Order: sequence, then C-alpha cells, then structure tokens
Amino acid sequence: MTKQQKIKAVEDYLGNRGMFYERGEIAKAELLGKYWFILMKNEPEVELYDKTDMYGECIDGFCRKEFKWNKTYMRKCITGET
Repeated sequence: MTKQQKIKAVEDYLGNRGMFYERGEIAKAELLGKYWFILMKNEPEVELYDKTDMYGECIDGFCRKEFKWNKTYMRKCITGET
C-alpha cells in the first residue's frame, strides 16, 4: 500500500466515524495488524487507533520526535513492552 493509499484509508476510517480532515492534514499513517498509527501535521504526537473500534477513538499517543516507524517499535507501543 502506498503512502497516499494509507492516508486515504485513514481518512475513510476516521470519516466513517464522524471525523473529517482537510486534504494534507494527515502527514503519515501506518497500519500494523488491526492498529493504525497516525501522524497529523502540526501535532506533537503520533496517535494509535484500533481500526475495529466503531467509534474511532484514539487509544494512545506517542511523542513524534521519539517515534520510530518500524514494526518492532510499533509492536512495542501496542503491547507496552520495554
């Protein structure tokens, strides 16, 4: 899935739950299993969402400066491992 396809999928996911964003507002999105990691432009955190949640509520947030976009790091964010 390309970067644009991921962003479109996140826009659809959030939009279907009543949250709408302007084009370009979502800087990056990554899907790991059933979890979306979403970075919004000008926001200090990468937000974690469960894509099976029908309300689309953020589960957790991680400092964007320290966040690593690799599967090992993202899995640790989900499981809480250190």
